[in-house]
Amino acid sequence: MLPPVDPAVLQRNPNFEILYKDLCTRKLNHNGSTRETKKQRVHDEIRRALSAARTSLLTTQILIDTLSDLPFKAADLPPELHSLIDIATAQLRGQIPAADREILSADLDAFLANSDIISDALSTQLSKTTTHLCNIADPLQPPAPADLSARANALQTEATLTLPDELQSAHLHLTHSFTVLLATHSTLLTTAIKILEQTQQGALARHTRSSADLLHARSVLLGLQAKIHTYSHAPPAEFVDALRQFKKSQGSGEKALRDREALAQRELQLYERAGEKGMKELARRKEWILAEVQRVEDEVSKLERGG
Repeated sequence: MLPPVDPAVLQRNPNFEILYKDLCTRKLNHNGSTRETKKQRVHDEIRRALSAARTSLLTTQILIDTLSDLPFKAADLPPELHSLIDIATAQLRGQIPAADREILSADLDAFLANSDIISDALSTQLSKTTTHLCNIADPLQPPAPADLSARANALQTEATLTLPDELQSAHLHLTHSFTVLLATHSTLLTTAIKILEQTQQGALARHTRSSADLLHARSVLLGLQAKIHTYSHAPPAEFVDALRQFKKSQGSGEKALRDREALAQRELQLYERAGEKGMKELARRKEWILAEVQRVEDEVSKLERGG
């Protein structure tokens, strides 16, 4: 089997397309083997002879098997014919020695004499078997017994020739589709890489850097314009007065904070001079004062309750 070729390659090379089609149609078989017309004719004749021999053999086997089953399946068959059918079946299968054939010749003659009855029963059984085969061939719409042979040939042709050819064609189509898919995937990756390169190092990146530089230049220009406007235009009188008032309030607040800081520093120095002994004395005095205050409050409460 030749590998599939991209149609674009065939279009670019017309001579190769002619050679490829010639190889696929005339020089090679569907399975990829070399096509030899003479040998294939001989093989076809051998195949037909083999098919005819197999058909004859299978027909004989079917008749013998059906004949051997008549005593069990044909209810209307006379009982005296059962033994004759068994002897004839054994004779057809080669199970009777040559020495015994003369002894059984009378039975075989009786079998031939009743061949019309046996053939009718045999035809009935074959008709039943044919009906079963029709049901097996198509359970929903069984074909007629006369069409069974054509149906069987069609099924055989479909199973041995049509379906393998369709499978091979589908395989070629799938392989070609997979090749096209890989080519498309490769093109997609190439395009994606180019886009990434343009984004990082190409025109898009340069455009981004230019935009950033432009914005920076505009911000610098606005800053310079603001400074020039400040130097060239005096501030309004209301703004100057408000600035003075704010500065004055800031100064007074700063002075008050400095005075509080000086008082805190002075108190801290006094505490440091008093030392640990002085601190303990102050704590003792505080406790005494708190106790006196509590005592006075209790006396006042008693006087109020007594009055």
